[in-house]
Amino acid sequence: MTWAQALILGLVQGLTEFLPVSSSGHLVIFNHLFGEYGGGDLTFTVFLHFATLVSVFIMFWRDIWMLIREFFALLGDVFRGKFHFNTPERRFLLMVIIGTIPAGLVGMAISLLNFTHVLENIFVVAAFLLVTAALMFSVDKLFAKRAQFDQARAPYKSAWIVGIMQGIAIFPGLSRSGSTIFGGAVAGLQKDFAVRYAFILSIPAILGAGLLEGVSAVQHGLEFHALNWTVGFVAAALSGILAISVIKLLIRKRKFYLFGFYCVAAAIAAFVIGLSI
Repeated sequence: MTWAQALILGLVQGLTEFLPVSSSGHLVIFNHLFGEYGGGDLTFTVFLHFATLVSVFIMFWRDIWMLIREFFALLGDVFRGKFHFNTPERRFLLMVIIGTIPAGLVGMAISLLNFTHVLENIFVVAAFLLVTAALMFSVDKLFAKRAQFDQARAPYKSAWIVGIMQGIAIFPGLSRSGSTIFGGAVAGLQKDFAVRYAFILSIPAILGAGLLEGVSAVQHGLEFHALNWTVGFVAAALSGILAISVIKLLIRKRKFYLFGFYCVAAAIAAFVIGLSI
């Protein structure tokens, strides 16, 4: 791998991880076009996953620091036997915990059922890209009609709705960011909180996926190339920051439907590639 290829892979990872276009779906498409190298080697892919975590930490560091403080404060309250979830900060922490559960359950179910081969089918990817497109076309209207709950008033059932959407988004072609933001819109969360919650909720999901891939990478042997990995890491982190900024802007401007057009085009491309190979 050259540094230029590492740069391209880093940019693709950072952009598609957060833009509602499905990074896993793009990885399947690239693999069909270029072979397994299209997604880079496994250890490099793991490295890029952690680079995208850096993007989330930079963009939402205040929320993350608040949640860390609340977590340790909660542990202290548990030992004292008088914990509560009455404050907006503590409520947010519980919502993150609740929202993480469905993704973990779906991941375990797919692993136990040995369902992973389906996730690599390019026609499955194309179909789910069309589903993502439908979600993106409806997000702006849902926020306009239903948005009412901020961090202090969000019901816990909204955490289950967003968490279930994140769990379902394990299928390539379904965007995790798009699905969770859609879930927030369905649950009636206000735009700003829905976006913050969606990206904070991505931290345990990305971290968990990275650790699982890391175990596999260790089993296959690690190869480290300082220049390539540094270029890829910086590219993924910076493009991830750009992607998050674009999402926040388009949500505010009610232009989220633009991602729907892209997903339709990507689905058509996936169908054509699948039929031609």
